[in-house]
Amino acid sequence: MSGEFLKGYRALDLTGLSGQMAGRMLADLGMEVIKIEPPGGDPVRNLAPFITAANGARLSTAFAHLNAGKASKVVDLDSDAGRAAFGKLVQTADVVLESFQPGELDAKGLGYKDLAAINPGIVMASITCFGQTGPKKNLVANDLVALAESGFLYISGDPALAPCKPPETQAYYFASLFATAGVLAALYRRERTGQGDHVDSSMQETLGTQEHIVRLWANEKQILKRAGSQHGSVAPARIFPCRDGFVYLYVTRQHWKLFLSVWKDHPAVFDAPAWLNNVYRREHADELNPAVEAFLSTFTMAEITELLQEKGLPCVPVNTPMGFANDEHVQGRGFMAPVEHAGFGNTKQPAMPFVIDGARPAVGSVPLLDSWRDDGTKRAAPAAVKSTATSGNGPLNGMRIVSFDHVLAGPYGTTILAELGADVVKVESSKGGMDPFRFFGTGEDPNLSPRFLEFNRNKRSFTVNLKHPKGQGVLHDLVAKADAVLDNYSVDVVERIGLAYHQLCKVKPDIVNLRMPGLGTTGPKRHFSTVGVNITSFTGLTYMWNHPGNTHPPIGSQTVFPDYVSGVLCAIIIISGVLFRDRQKKGAFIDLAQSEATAFMIGANLMEAASSGINPEPIGNISVAIAPHNCYPCQGEDRWCVIAAENEQQWSALEKILGRGVVGSGRFKTNADRLQNRQVLDGIIAQWTESKDAFAVRDQLQKAGVPAGVVQTGEDLVNDPQLNDRGFIVAVDNPRLGRVVLPN
Repeated sequence: MSGEFLKGYRALDLTGLSGQMAGRMLADLGMEVIKIEPPGGDPVRNLAPFITAANGARLSTAFAHLNAGKASKVVDLDSDAGRAAFGKLVQTADVVLESFQPGELDAKGLGYKDLAAINPGIVMASITCFGQTGPKKNLVANDLVALAESGFLYISGDPALAPCKPPETQAYYFASLFATAGVLAALYRRERTGQGDHVDSSMQETLGTQEHIVRLWANEKQILKRAGSQHGSVAPARIFPCRDGFVYLYVTRQHWKLFLSVWKDHPAVFDAPAWLNNVYRREHADELNPAVEAFLSTFTMAEITELLQEKGLPCVPVNTPMGFANDEHVQGRGFMAPVEHAGFGNTKQPAMPFVIDGARPAVGSVPLLDSWRDDGTKRAAPAAVKSTATSGNGPLNGMRIVSFDHVLAGPYGTTILAELGADVVKVESSKGGMDPFRFFGTGEDPNLSPRFLEFNRNKRSFTVNLKHPKGQGVLHDLVAKADAVLDNYSVDVVERIGLAYHQLCKVKPDIVNLRMPGLGTTGPKRHFSTVGVNITSFTGLTYMWNHPGNTHPPIGSQTVFPDYVSGVLCAIIIISGVLFRDRQKKGAFIDLAQSEATAFMIGANLMEAASSGINPEPIGNISVAIAPHNCYPCQGEDRWCVIAAENEQQWSALEKILGRGVVGSGRFKTNADRLQNRQVLDGIIAQWTESKDAFAVRDQLQKAGVPAGVVQTGEDLVNDPQLNDRGFIVAVDNPRLGRVVLPN
């Protein structure tokens, strides 16, 4: 069944770099994805870095990562004949993916309303920086601008340096994952109504849901700031040096005494009861961390990881991409998969980060340009529209999810499902198994945590005493009425409480069951204790999330990015699994490793490492393809803007604004010149911006057509007219907490 969840559906992929992750995801889940390319082909085919075959053939790692498994059809959408040809393809398609500027397809007669007139069941997903509506919808943007305007860039990196962009194009990737979830939800409703829909995915909004950036300012007037690798709430919880590299250690209240038992010669002061408290240890991190560092530095990465993991303590090496790709656990699970690319040959690259019924979806070849041909197979006619009315409860109305989730990865995913209309029943154990997020900063009252509310809204809560003889029976009664069951427990828990897949199938044979432990349910390290921040380190993402040369130690980000990525993938897999179940009358077991979900987000870097045998190095905010492309200081404390020039027209406009010393200079005449003299150019731009207001810089450059953005804080997001216009900032009345402002 691997890779067949969406077999029988067809998508037309019009996206550029900013949306291609969505089509890759759908293709590996079994959908036929036809990549619509302009004459001459997709520019991403020529995007560095490249790997080179023995015969001299070159392959863009970004193109391979984002387009494996798709077909290719050249269509000129600027010609009448091309638009007519595309309209004919729409007649037998289920999905259209696009990333044009808002209104651009409408001007071509190919907007959603035009396509729905051809095929009322068509589902279109639009992936843009700011969305299809609002005062910022037409700003000139790219991945760097989206990261800045979302607030995500501001909290990433070393507090002593400029904010640091994560590797590859994470704003593009993350919004594409949300678009995929939206497409699948729309297909679920279409199966019941026959009616298509238009999914609007905003990079600013999808990233703005992370790390409580909005909630902290809106409710507590706290601006979340960069903290390097140091966790905001726990200590010791950061990157520490070892004899041969670095590890990420994470110790909470439940781990503290175990950690001291391993650290036999620890200072006696740490035995005092006060040190058991998470808040106390975090407040005294400056005293604690140097002592922990002295202890850990006597071991190799492998030695201290093994020693601490034997006690269930979350400690992992800070891997390079090569270190991750070569890890025995990663290799044993087949995540780095061999693939034969047409016109290139054999290489290895990341496969999908999940295993379905014991098999991982195979990685398909990149498409040869214009190689798709209609094989004449008659496709089913689009279903007749049964009703254009909606229940008001979202596209997943009628789907029930029973979720044994806790902390963040599972709850974030089920919140997405709940907000799309699914009935999510969150199950907790009344005897010691409550979600720890209920108690973050709230004492002992399980209903007073704003952090818990943010990622568990729109769900129903259910507690059960699993130690009671009738506890399992109660759970099985719930499962019998569910479409899917998921958990993010550690590996062995579900068997003990009667929730293993084979046990669930006895209750409901066609159940869809998703498990999402840190390193997956199989492999030699499946029992490793992990959390989001050290999963980032294990995968190579932390190593790559740095300014050039800043890897001793690597800094990365304090964000728990793996939880958010895994959460969206959770929603994608659940919906696609239920679609499969509804059509094929069969259930499935899915193993989603959060480590693989995270690693998939740096797939081009991992492919480069695995194929060349050379580790890629972090590049921070710069681009290997264009200059300028960076983050620059502005007036005020820790205020920044981002600026890029992606073509000669944009450079010409920026050059005129920068003025003397730049206009007409031979050092910056061509993009190649600008790349060669990048540091000089960045210095000139920084000198121009540092005395200016960041918003004024953005507005001036945007008016001239230059991609620019403000590195926004939580306060900026709450007051952002774009987010308020689109209803992203909402107030929720909670009976215990009162009025709470949250991102929507």
